Amino acid sequence: MPLPGPTQSTELQLPAHQCPWNDGARVVHPWAVFVATLTARAGQWSAVATFPTFPEMKTLLRSLGVGLLLGAGVAAGAPSGAESCQEPCGARTRQLAGHTYVFPILQQSAFVTSHVGIREGLALYDIPDVPVNDLQPLDVTLTGVQQTLDLSLSITDWLGIAGFGRATIITGTNADGLLSSGATVNLLGQVGGVVRLFRSEHSGTQVSVRANFGYDKGREITLLPLINAIVETPQVTVEQIINGSLGQFLFVPSEETTANGGVYAAQTLGRMFSLQGSALAEYAWQKRRPFDRILGDRLEQKTHAVRFFFSLAAALDLYPTTSVPVAVMGEYLFRTGRQEELGRSDRTLKNSSLGLGVYYSGRANLQLGLGAVVMLNGEPQRGYGDEGSQQSSGDPTLSYGQLILRYVW
Repeated sequence: MPLPGPTQSTELQLPAHQCPWNDGARVVHPWAVFVATLTARAGQWSAVATFPTFPEMKTLLRSLGVGLLLGAGVAAGAPSGAESCQEPCGARTRQLAGHTYVFPILQQSAFVTSHVGIREGLALYDIPDVPVNDLQPLDVTLTGVQQTLDLSLSITDWLGIAGFGRATIITGTNADGLLSSGATVNLLGQVGGVVRLFRSEHSGTQVSVRANFGYDKGREITLLPLINAIVETPQVTVEQIINGSLGQFLFVPSEETTANGGVYAAQTLGRMFSLQGSALAEYAWQKRRPFDRILGDRLEQKTHAVRFFFSLAAALDLYPTTSVPVAVMGEYLFRTGRQEELGRSDRTLKNSSLGLGVYYSGRANLQLGLGAVVMLNGEPQRGYGDEGSQQSSGDPTLSYGQLILRYVW
């Protein structure tokens, strides 16, 4: 902020400094006022061998307070080099050729940023034709709550680290849902790095690579194995179910470790339009530990999966030309690969997801919006058919909405 006028003191002459405070032809740093004042006063006190008076001490303390307040402002908004920023300079890390990019929902971005974000979501999971022993197959509806925290730190303008943690709870909304699919609790964490390979302001292009390691730990709560065990164990009591081994059927621990890597690209198409795309390969080590009634202990079932993800996102930002701070992004994700199945042939993965987000775009260092996603042709759920034989449900559909908030610095 500009000073009210040239410094009126005849006791000191302030040197010019490069900073956001401008005093006519000179640029003055607020700390220079305090330092120069203290130096001048110290010379006077030493010359007469006296201690400062109380009014002089008040003046110095007042100068120190002003220096602290204004100096904090300089530190918070210090420009890069001689160039000052109209907003936090870190926001420029997701700007390219005059366009501010929105972080997608279904993929990571090609940008090396420092940001923190939270996402709160509600999910609806529809599973058709779930096999339930000798009963007619059921159409099951599950609901879920999801909370995600993500953090990214740029080490240099071309190298950064990023990670996120996610907690998800999915449960049946009625007795049919609880009976056939129970509930699922999952904790997922992922950490990795990003390296920028190419950036051109002229063409509006940026290309980066990312590599990540993830760990997913869950606990399935399922009733069908318990019901089968009760049917096969006559005269069982409730106390025996709770205190005995039959209660082990309620919970199935599971975990998955993943390693993935991919290429990410961003392309500006004018100040209002942009495209983002990625291709990612992932390998997964899976472990599941269901309870075996005959052995009286849990079995360890190990499987593997290979997955490939192809994503595309297109964004329209109205703010640069209309001053309406709204951005809209449409997204598409295709997943394929192979999933190992115990006792059965490997299954081919093939599903698609569609996403749509509406965001506030008035500030380049803030992303605030609402997003919705629909996943089609999800992985079928396991169930039990006649005489306890394992069967699979129809293709599930997963729909969820998110409140998204990120701050970039």
